[in-house]
Amino acid sequence: MKKFLAIIKVFWQKSLTYRFTVLAYRVGEIGETLALILMWSAIYNGQKTIGALTLPEMITYILIGNFFNAIIRNFLSGLIARDIKEGRLSIFLIKPMRYFDYILIQEIGRISFVTIMSMFSAALVIIFFINTFIWNFDIAYFSVIIVMVTLAFVSELLIAYLVGLIAFWTDEVDGIYSTIDRIKKFFSGGYFPISLLPVTFVQISFFLPFAYSFFVPAQLYLKKIDLSVGLKGLLVQIIWIVALYGIINTVWTRGLKKYEGIGI
Repeated sequence: MKKFLAIIKVFWQKSLTYRFTVLAYRVGEIGETLALILMWSAIYNGQKTIGALTLPEMITYILIGNFFNAIIRNFLSGLIARDIKEGRLSIFLIKPMRYFDYILIQEIGRISFVTIMSMFSAALVIIFFINTFIWNFDIAYFSVIIVMVTLAFVSELLIAYLVGLIAFWTDEVDGIYSTIDRIKKFFSGGYFPISLLPVTFVQISFFLPFAYSFFVPAQLYLKKIDLSVGLKGLLVQIIWIVALYGIINTVWTRGLKKYEGIGI
């Protein structure tokens, strides 16, 4: 635990040396959220509901969904890709600590400061729309949401880790991750509630891990989804986490056969 806290402290200090960059990203996040709210406000244009959501519900969906998204996102894939391309991975092949354990602890420490800042900026926007924002203090729903967002955080780390391992076969993963990130945002309901799409699409998305990082927890918060659906979603998330971990081990084993440690 002390080592983990030490890592967090080191990366917080590094983050503070790039205060302007951190601030610029937060301004961008707030601007994107406000743009979405303004866009949907214009789309409603006097309409009472769109896709069974009133305008206050849509605004709440955007705000609470972005708040959850700020908690789960990471930048792990690029870090792993650089370690592979620059040969730093070789150090861990002769050390007792697994690279998987080290890099996840390092990434959690690295993103902790940024995550807190993102949550703070998301909270500021919520406060700005406090008269429109819909509050939900149901403990049962909150409990499921907390577990769901936690599992979403884990699955997001594993997906990013898996994408980073592609660097065993290619020199560039940013484009691949960017494509996956856009697909993920679409299926997660980050652009708009997926309930606006055909029912078949929604049902398919419930079998993927992405919807549980934005759409499902936001809909649970609004009580637009029954609690039993949320509980089934937790099972889907656990299955995906186990599957992703198994795939990572397979890709890691095969990737090491291709690895040449060029950077050392």
